[in-house]
Amino acid sequence: MTNTRGFGEKPSRRAVFAGAAASAAAAVIPFPKPAIAQPVRVHYTLSWLPIGQYAFIYMARQLGFWKQRGIEMEISRGYGSMGAIQGISGDKFDMGGAATGAVILSRTRGLDIKIVGTQGYDAGLGILAPANGPIKKPKDLEGKNIGVTAAGGDTPFLPAYCKAVGIDYASLNIVSLDSQIIESSVINGRVDAMVAFAMSSIPNFVTQNFPVKLFRFSDYGIDFYWVNTLARQGFIEKNPQLVRDVQAGMMDGLKWTMLNPQEAVERHLKEQEELAITKNAKLFTKLGIGMLSSINIAPETEQNGLGYTDSDKIDQQAKQVVLYTGKPDDTPPPAKDYVINMPDAMPKLTAEEWRIVRERSKPYAQMLGRA
Repeated sequence: MTNTRGFGEKPSRRAVFAGAAASAAAAVIPFPKPAIAQPVRVHYTLSWLPIGQYAFIYMARQLGFWKQRGIEMEISRGYGSMGAIQGISGDKFDMGGAATGAVILSRTRGLDIKIVGTQGYDAGLGILAPANGPIKKPKDLEGKNIGVTAAGGDTPFLPAYCKAVGIDYASLNIVSLDSQIIESSVINGRVDAMVAFAMSSIPNFVTQNFPVKLFRFSDYGIDFYWVNTLARQGFIEKNPQLVRDVQAGMMDGLKWTMLNPQEAVERHLKEQEELAITKNAKLFTKLGIGMLSSINIAPETEQNGLGYTDSDKIDQQAKQVVLYTGKPDDTPPPAKDYVINMPDAMPKLTAEEWRIVRERSKPYAQMLGRA
């Protein structure tokens, strides 16, 4: 859905007089002004709700990082990564974001999407258990009630984690729960632990003053990026500079948010009124922004700039996706076929800025087990 830049003209007026004084007449000749380019409208979809970890996207719009590039951005909330991917590949949205595991699986199944940037470098897959409960180490999970969401992108990797740590998966009592109640089910003791994307679930526990511990899948080699920015191949081919500008503006928003987290909280809540009226909205948003900053402290960003995607790492992650969630005949394409890096769309932080971000992110890195 490509919008062309419009052109308009507003005539100026000059009087040109001809003839004798007794019969002078005025003629009006229009002189068009230079054409004025109209903003290009782009429709972007999130993979989930507009909570704190997505505040940087709204900052890109609020602070004019897209407007200065001639882009008028429309942002829609998401309903899960697969829904976002289907919307992008099906031409409902121009661009959007989705979890890396879902992106890889969709590419393996032949969907028309390409990665044009990465928004975070640690999906935070793991198991959350009450910090004060009986589960002190992974082996303690045996025989326990484990909450999962049936369609969750984290759930398929539980058997692999059990195998890696030496847990008898058959001993677990798997309890399928709606995503809206899974955290409360841990709090009220209905389940002993839950499989989670930590960055999405931990803020719910913190705002309820319920300490949890995270057993990270990545500690055993089950490791993924968080979310990628996506576009269709046809859209990229038709609008290469526009795609570059969208990614550049978004990463400018990410950089600004990482360097100005408190103002980002205030700005985000002013725009997201439904979020702002919820209990502990400020803390909830602060946690999301802080955790997002934490997962963007990575070799990829420090060496290449925000948004860089390492194709070799995507290939490694693809092997895990196919192994644990794919079909026997699934063969993922090489990442170089669907990963695009645009160096001039990857803003860099100075050494001092990285020092500041790293220092501020320490509490959130600890929550995610990254410290």
